Amino acid sequence: MPAADRDAHVQIGRQLGMFLRRVERFRDGVPDHGGYLLLAQLATDGPQRLSAAAEQAGLDLSTVSRRVAALEAAGLVTRTPDPTDRRATLIEVSPAGHEVLGSNRERWQAALRELLADWTPQERTQFARLFGRFNEALARREREKK
Repeated sequence: MPAADRDAHVQIGRQLGMFLRRVERFRDGVPDHGGYLLLAQLATDGPQRLSAAAEQAGLDLSTVSRRVAALEAAGLVTRTPDPTDRRATLIEVSPAGHEVLGSNRERWQAALRELLADWTPQERTQFARLFGRFNEALARREREKK
């Protein structure tokens, strides 16, 4: 690998590390980052069993169970009987959970508008395209490792 490519990879890695640390500051009202992602997943996909949520998130059942317990304790999700099997429960986002997600989404959008205010529309479009491409590559890598 040419030195210039190695340097770019190092710089991208550093920038991603800083990004991840700074992103943590935006999470508000949710016990942990993994819980926030699970809450967002449930809001998008709708009520589901723990096993389905774990599969969708690519996590083991015990991890999702702990995260759901924390979200439930915080009042952000509720459990309801599964109408197809009364022995099972469905996990769904509570009104308070939807409120937290909406508040965080508004904060993110306001921050992005501020952070990207001096970028041209073309730069924002290019960044969105490249960031999306990067996330797709991460998802593809994750699927291939299964």
